[in-house]
This record gives sequence, structure tokens and C-alpha cells, in this order.
Amino acid sequence: MERHTSDDTRLTAVGISHATAPLDLLERLYETPRPLEDLAGDLAATEGLGASLILSTCNRMEIYLETAPGTDPAPAVVRLIAEHTGVHADEITPYSYVRAADDALRHLFQVAAGLDSVVLGEDQVLGQVKEALDRSQRTGTASKTLNQAIQAALRAGKRARNETGLNEAGRSLATAGLAFFERLVGSLDGKTALVVGAGSFGGVVLAALRRSGLRTVHMANRTPDKAQRLAETAGGTGYPLEDIPRLLAEVDVVVSCTASTTPLVTGRHVAEAMAHRAGRELYLLDLSLPRNIEAEVAAVEGTVLVDLQRIAAEGGDDELSVASVEAAHRIVDTEVADFKAARRAARATPILAALRTSAAEATTTELDRLRRRLDAMDTAAQQEVAHSVRRIVDKMLHQPTVRARRLAGAPDGDIYVDALRELFAPEHDPAHASAATTPATTTAVQEIMA
Repeated sequence: MERHTSDDTRLTAVGISHATAPLDLLERLYETPRPLEDLAGDLAATEGLGASLILSTCNRMEIYLETAPGTDPAPAVVRLIAEHTGVHADEITPYSYVRAADDALRHLFQVAAGLDSVVLGEDQVLGQVKEALDRSQRTGTASKTLNQAIQAALRAGKRARNETGLNEAGRSLATAGLAFFERLVGSLDGKTALVVGAGSFGGVVLAALRRSGLRTVHMANRTPDKAQRLAETAGGTGYPLEDIPRLLAEVDVVVSCTASTTPLVTGRHVAEAMAHRAGRELYLLDLSLPRNIEAEVAAVEGTVLVDLQRIAAEGGDDELSVASVEAAHRIVDTEVADFKAARRAARATPILAALRTSAAEATTTELDRLRRRLDAMDTAAQQEVAHSVRRIVDKMLHQPTVRARRLAGAPDGDIYVDALRELFAPEHDPAHASAATTPATTTAVQEIMA
């Protein structure tokens, strides 16, 4: 079940992301065990907040909602996020942002296209937006309009990947992290690696490491058998997580990519391992959120630690095609404009429906009056007259209706919607009762009826 949208609501986004907040704060927001359905219910039950949708990823938490003009939903939304995650609102507020109306809509489309990600063009976010849409539909917390906006954003994201080079240039987070890692520490050719985590993300990392030329890739996982099956494809061995401290003394590279909410590699683990490495450097890449490798590891002599925060700050995308990015932005601009035009045109639909209903009722009334006055006319003749009258009415209404829909979809379409309302359905919204007296509305009336 969808929530109702009134004509005067606008889209607002309240969020916190990698662009504004430190990684440790994002970790704490992300690691809450409470389901997002609970937060969706709290948003729906809060007075003053309209239909809503929650987009939660490892790098952002954004709430898209419909609000009345002039209202600021940020304090209530931040409070609810704080209650849901256990992170105090005073910690969230300095890093939060609010986007309203067209700015919020464009931001949503850019997020879905991968143009607002840690790694420009990464494709995982498209699935995360789809997951947010599915959750809103299950919980019934989004409106028809909000769901349509998400669907349009998904379409823009798919076009950006299919019609530009963004899909090829926009690498997954794993591939991007390893590419940055190689730029920092040099070639990985001939080295030995340990991948912590044997899930689907671990499989992506394993494939990327093999392409980088590593000699052997071991895997560590809560389920050693699963780790063994993956490791065998790269000449390595599978291990339980308990063996990680020992393996740190043997491998050259460690890549962690699990969903664990507690660190699996600590500063103490690494310090003890370095004492047995005879001066060999240890390279660690943490692709997890929450982090699997303690930040204190970076202070251990002989180690190089790269995490998502460092990738976001220093990684860049120098090999990413500028032309592809520009083309993706143009697609987003087009899709945003088309969605807004469709929404404006939709505002005219109930008014045009009222016009046609009124015309049909008037036609029926006049035909009934004519039948009473012309009793001598036979049934066939009456039907022919009725058919002709209705055709005349339809033809008279056709051109204004077509023009009205087109003009209502224009950037200044609200003027034409107001003109239609004054002409044909003033009772639809008394607040617009004076619209027809303005010069702009008068001109709009003339254009519709021309």
C-alpha cells in the first residue's frame, strides 16, 4: 500500500555520506543490528514527515521524503537515525546535509548512476537503490510519486552504464581499491596474498588479485571449507579466521572484505607478526565497512594500510574517461528533465478529466432535451444526431487537450495548469482562484485555446 501525495509536497533528502563524514562515524551508523524496516516505520509514524524511502549503504545513509514547502525535516530525521543506530544526534548533525526539490531529485539520480560514489561509476549502488525501492514497497512507506522517482533514477543509472563507457570505466570497489593499492606500493607480481572473507565480495577480490599477478592467494573465512574451495583456484589454501595472526607473518598482502562488525586484524596481531618478517613490509587493504583492520595498524613500522577513507581521499580516478563521465551526466540531466515534465503534465490530468466529464454531462443533458422536443424523430435519427453531437464535442476538445498536456509539461507548466484549473475546474483547488487574473495565466489561457 502506497502513501498519498498531496499536490504541494516536494522531495527532500536528509543524509550523511562519505562526502561529508569520517569513515568511523559511517561505520557506527552502518553496523546497527536493527532492521531498516523499524526505521521506516518510525519515519511513517512521525508527524510532519510524509512518504519516505531509506537508502543505506556502506558509504551513506540517506532518507528521501516528501515534505510540505517551508518545513525542515532534518531535526526529526536525524533524531530518528540516532535512535535507530545508537549514535548521538549531536555527532550526526555536523556531517548531515539537506537537499530539497530539484536538488534532491538530481542528487538521487546521480547516486543511482554511480556519480556520487567513493569510486566514480561503481555499479553496486544501483542494486542498493533497487533494494531501497523493494523495502519501501514492502513497508508501504513510499508514495506513488516517490516510487516513480526511484524507478526513473534506476532507469537513469542503467542508461548511464549501458550507453556510455562508465560501466567499463566504473570499476567495482574491490578492483578500484586494488588499483589504488598497486599505485601506492608498486606491482604485486609474484607476491603472496591473504584474502579475509570468502563471500561474493571475496570472490571478486580473489579474481582481481589473480589478474594483478600474485603467485599465491590464500583465503580465511569462518567456514574453512568454503575458503579452501576458493583458494584452490589460485593455488592457495583455505584457513579458519583463527589462523590470521599466524598468516600475517608469512604473506605479503592482506585484503579484508567481510561483514564482521569487529576487527579481525588488530594492531597487536600486526606488531607481533612484524617481529617475524625480517624487515619485509606488509601491505594491508581494508575494503570492509565496518573496518576489519584496526586503524592502529598504520602506526606499526613496516606496514602500509589502505582503507575506504584513504581511497576516497586520495584514490582519484585518473584513468576514468572524462567523456564517459560527461555523457553520464548528460543522461542524468535528460532523465531528470523528462521526469519533471511528466510530473507537471500529470497535474493537468485530473483537470482535463473534469473538463471531459463536464462536457459529457452537458452533451447528455442537451440530447435529452432535444429528444423531448422532437418526439416525431425516429430512433435511428436520434442516434445519428447524438453521435454527431458527441463527435463535435470530442473534436472541439481534442486540440486544447493535446496542447494543454504539452504545455503543462513545459518548464513553466504550472502556469498552464493554473489556467486550466480556472477555466474548467476551479473547485479543484480554491487556493488558485485568482490565477486567471494574472497576465501570465491570461496568456496561458490564450495559448491553450488558440
